Amino acid sequence: MKDFFAEIIELLTICVLVICFAFASFLFISNFYHYKEISSSQTINMKEDGKYKEYKATLARVDKKMKSVNYERSEYGSTAKPIFDYYSMCIKDLKEGTFAKLENQSFINAKDIYDANNEIINTYNNKCIFYIPYNITVIGKTNNFNHSFKNVFKKTEEKRNIVLDNADYLTKSGLGNSSYGFTTETSRNSIYSKTTNELKLTMNNYNMMASILEDVANWYVAEFGGNS
Repeated sequence: MKDFFAEIIELLTICVLVICFAFASFLFISNFYHYKEISSSQTINMKEDGKYKEYKATLARVDKKMKSVNYERSEYGSTAKPIFDYYSMCIKDLKEGTFAKLENQSFINAKDIYDANNEIINTYNNKCIFYIPYNITVIGKTNNFNHSFKNVFKKTEEKRNIVLDNADYLTKSGLGNSSYGFTTETSRNSIYSKTTNELKLTMNNYNMMASILEDVANWYVAEFGGNS
């Protein structure tokens, strides 16, 4: 009788193991195919996109305005040059980031969208859209130009909040691009459509960041002299 129960327990154990193995295999296979779908690339040509051209044109204007100021003039002391240095650090990161690299790619996928917006939250917020306006106000406290930057700071803060909210939404959306199921033609088309739409939203984010930099550049030229 004891042997009988031992055999039953052994059989049940084997059945449980087989079921667990089958379920694990199903999850692995289904997610492997789903991973292939969300990693599939879509053809793009950023250089011909109107929104991207707008972004590049704004950055070019900003660069021209910032460089038109002779920040080494003695009467500016240690005020104008640090602001230009903050700007230079921001532009360097923008030129080396995920979004800039898309210009030379002929494809894009959901991960590119996630990375571009994640960089806004974790890099450009700390080195561009928050860092520059904040540091200008710090310098201005001891150099009497906070009054001229007050409205500019308010405007950049409003735009920054919009950018961060959108970037947060897009990164969370990117993290939600996985599921435990086989991809159908409908879900595949949905993923592709989602990536296309979210690329447009990402371009809007970068355009607004460029707009923030232009707000700063316009003030910089007005405050320290230069060509607008």
